[in-house]
Amino acid sequence: MIRKLHAVWIGALMGALSLTALACGGAAANAGTATLADAEKIRSNLAGRDAQNLAPQVFAMAEQELQLAKNAFANGDKVGADLHADRAVAAYERATIAARLARATHALEAAKEALAQSSEQVGRFSLERAKIDQQSDDLEKKLRVTREAELPSPSGPADPQRERARLLAAKSLAVEARLLCSAARLVSPRAPGLAEAEAAVASLGNLESHTETAKEKAPIDAAARARTACLASLTKARSRMEGGPDRADQLLSELSQSLAVPKTRDRAQVDITPSRDERGVVVTLHRAFHGELLSRDAEASVKELGRVAAAHSDVGVQVVIHDADPPSASSMATDKKRGEAALRALVDGGAPSARTTVEQAGASAPLIDPKSAHGRERNARLEIVFVVGGS
Repeated sequence: MIRKLHAVWIGALMGALSLTALACGGAAANAGTATLADAEKIRSNLAGRDAQNLAPQVFAMAEQELQLAKNAFANGDKVGADLHADRAVAAYERATIAARLARATHALEAAKEALAQSSEQVGRFSLERAKIDQQSDDLEKKLRVTREAELPSPSGPADPQRERARLLAAKSLAVEARLLCSAARLVSPRAPGLAEAEAAVASLGNLESHTETAKEKAPIDAAARARTACLASLTKARSRMEGGPDRADQLLSELSQSLAVPKTRDRAQVDITPSRDERGVVVTLHRAFHGELLSRDAEASVKELGRVAAAHSDVGVQVVIHDADPPSASSMATDKKRGEAALRALVDGGAPSARTTVEQAGASAPLIDPKSAHGRERNARLEIVFVVGGS
């Protein structure tokens, strides 16, 4: 009896051990290898992401390797299962990297497109800004012409002393008007309003013949209107051409540098002074003549100015002879020859004769009071005016 119970107990124990072994074996089969578990974990983490859409080929390879790993393990091939699982892990990682690269490429393309659109917009804004600036410049020119076209208020009655002062002012205004009209003709012979302005200057007659003791009223209003008309014509002519203050400043700088280096030992005695006025860039030479001819140093300076004029052939040149004393028949003849000498030196330097004119200003545009005993000789001078086309 005891032997039978012992046999039963041993059989039950062996059965229990067999069941435990089978259970452990089934758990191991369900878990698979560690590498296969890693591959499935990576696959689960990629669920719902864009790797499958952005890198479909690489993702499909990973899926295939994962399935091969599962099949190998199911067939008892643990080595093959690990090998395919490793390949699946590598393929999933490549799919992840490819997806990131695709996203970066898309972002780069979007940034490039945005940059192109912004650049195009900047270009449009620049064109609009240029148009607005041009319109502003045109309005500024029109405003300048309108202001210059305003006629001065009529002059009222005056005592004899004030009337004499008005006569001197009228003479100066008449000379300025004539020089401004001459500058306008250099810019364009068909300058707007030029014919009317020159007619207004001609109607003033020879104011040099008017004396301070004359009883007639000084034509200061007519002289002021003539000057305004000539300046308006010059401004309108310039508004139709290229150029501007920048070019005039550049020419002034160029002339200053060109005349700064003396060409002869006594060059400084010519007393050259470049400046700006309404006509353009003015180079003033004092003590420029010996009799009817230019001095040696003045001739060298004028020829240098001719070389500058040759480099700017579209710029007109105005030669103006000023006197210290009221004109006479002999002084007028001398001034004519002086003007011819200055013109000849300019042309020898290279200035185009067709773009050069000579004007006689007499003593009506003094720099210093003609009655002053000291320095009044500085009123005698030679002006070389570079008339720039653009305003």
